[in-house]
Amino acid sequence: MAIIPATLSLTEDGTPYAPVYDDVYHSRAGAIAQARHVFLGGNQLPARWAGRDSFVIVETGFGLGLNFLTTWAAWLAQPDDERCTRLHFVSVEKHPLLKVDLIRLLEGYKSELTTRTIEALVENWPVLAEGTHRLEFEQGEVVLTLIFGDAEIALPQLAARADAIYLDGFSPAKNPDIWSDRVCQSLSRLAGEGTTLATWSVNGALRRRLSENGFELTLAPGFAQKREMLCGRFKERRPHPNPAITPGHALIIGAGLAGTATAERLAARGWRCTILEANTLACGASGNKAGVIRPQPSADDNLLARLTRAGFLSTLSRLERLKLSGNPVDWDACGVLHLAKDADQETLMQRTVAQLAAPRELLDRVSRAQASELADLPLVAGGLWFSQGGWVNPSDYCQQLLRASGATLIENTSVASLTQDAHGWLAHDDKGALLARGDIVVLANATAIPTLAAPFTDALPIRPARGQTTVYATPPGPAPKTVVCRSGYWTPSIRGESTSGASFLIDDTDLTERRSEHEDNLSMLAGISPEAATALSMTDHSQLHGKVGLRPVVPDRLPLVGQVPGRQSTERSSLSRAARARVPGLYVNSGYGARGILLATLAAELLASQIAGEPLPLPKDLVRAIDPMRYAHKKTFTEETSNEN
Repeated sequence: MAIIPATLSLTEDGTPYAPVYDDVYHSRAGAIAQARHVFLGGNQLPARWAGRDSFVIVETGFGLGLNFLTTWAAWLAQPDDERCTRLHFVSVEKHPLLKVDLIRLLEGYKSELTTRTIEALVENWPVLAEGTHRLEFEQGEVVLTLIFGDAEIALPQLAARADAIYLDGFSPAKNPDIWSDRVCQSLSRLAGEGTTLATWSVNGALRRRLSENGFELTLAPGFAQKREMLCGRFKERRPHPNPAITPGHALIIGAGLAGTATAERLAARGWRCTILEANTLACGASGNKAGVIRPQPSADDNLLARLTRAGFLSTLSRLERLKLSGNPVDWDACGVLHLAKDADQETLMQRTVAQLAAPRELLDRVSRAQASELADLPLVAGGLWFSQGGWVNPSDYCQQLLRASGATLIENTSVASLTQDAHGWLAHDDKGALLARGDIVVLANATAIPTLAAPFTDALPIRPARGQTTVYATPPGPAPKTVVCRSGYWTPSIRGESTSGASFLIDDTDLTERRSEHEDNLSMLAGISPEAATALSMTDHSQLHGKVGLRPVVPDRLPLVGQVPGRQSTERSSLSRAARARVPGLYVNSGYGARGILLATLAAELLASQIAGEPLPLPKDLVRAIDPMRYAHKKTFTEETSNEN
């Protein structure tokens, strides 16, 4: 869905007001006092989060962010030993504020809240694109998961267990959707024994819906002119949908982008990580001189489009977080052009931009003349323009992720087998000697995963795809000022060298450079800028060089991220049950194909959140789409159908 920003005005007394709902954003008696009385007080906070490793709050309407800022302030006011270690605040907003409006409105609350927290929220305010946006504060100890979209659609897709619920929004008479049966049913699914709820509304229909969905309700003194407010506690005992594993020692196999990103995200949650690498850091496809970051939009906003948009925004955020932590990555937001291949694709691009109605900083369309001006080269066509995209040095990205993680890297150490005992996992070399022990194992070693995982699963159909890039000197060769894509990619000059590529040959495992693929990569440039390609053909090609790597790909071209499914039983009666079983403590993060830079940190955040039992950074349908269990289910279906025939 296209996100329509909030249209704001102020009442005569200065209270923020939403014309679309003909209602104010908060009580005229004071937003911060209301948040403290209704939402903190109604959920017995901060007392209930004291001493907890993690505490999760789910809110139904973010608005100006004042409930979040007030909760953050309460967390900061607590002594370290009385805080939860990690505070998660998950909130849905259908009409988020433009950043300029957020700045203007929050200025009036700096006397009641700290300037630092307000400015941090404003600085990290995400682009107004549909989907889940994860923001980190206080070195990752306060996490805001903002979901831009309709609560009736977004909440059923949220994977989390709420400890407390802030049921907030414009009044039921003005905005009934936020208080609907579907929303109350979703809140029930997010709740477990002891989950509390608070709201300023005592609407009779709302009370009936909440009661029918498992909440025991009580009336409490309301705030200011409201005589009463509503408090609730969920009464059913339910298992956690994603129980946490206590942080310990993680073994990560593979030191490319997948492995180092996983180590960085697990370390942020208290894990001690050891990375075992058969060669050296970023030696595979992660060792290319430059890779491209940009989403892959589609007119129907399909799974891949949504996943790559989430990955793109997550990567930009992680690059910024690494910079702030003293681990800056070698990259440049020079922008990315994706040129149309023909008239049909140009029409499709026009329709895509029109239908998505995305913010221009995320996606725009440019003419041939505009594209040529951006690239500072004569180009053959216009196309899509991603102004926030650019190139990243993958090997430096790996290095900075490794530094930030504090993980131990053991290079030139090939893991030949994995075994389990009563204390966890053991990694062995080809002679059976013990290399390392860990509480969990994450397989991030690209195309070597199926062989290593074979004793435990047959549901990781990863295949190798050879990819060769071509690097040449600039000058004397030409290069664009932006990244340009059209049947391949072409980077700007990076310290005197430009990269083009890359080939993509499935099941070709030869790692020697081929002159023919260098020529193909250069020929691809003629489809971008014939004049530039002609100039390049006049340069000395004898010194052409590049990088060959094997990319891990799976049949549906989506990643494999999650806990590994167990090996299928051969007994028909247990097929369905076996398809649902997973191997305790064994995880996979791979299958990116040519999208490693784009998806690695998002996938690592998802995997670390699953292991930690935290709210997931993606909606359920995207989580299912990249869950390795999908291939266990496909195998089960195939076997059952075959048996029936």
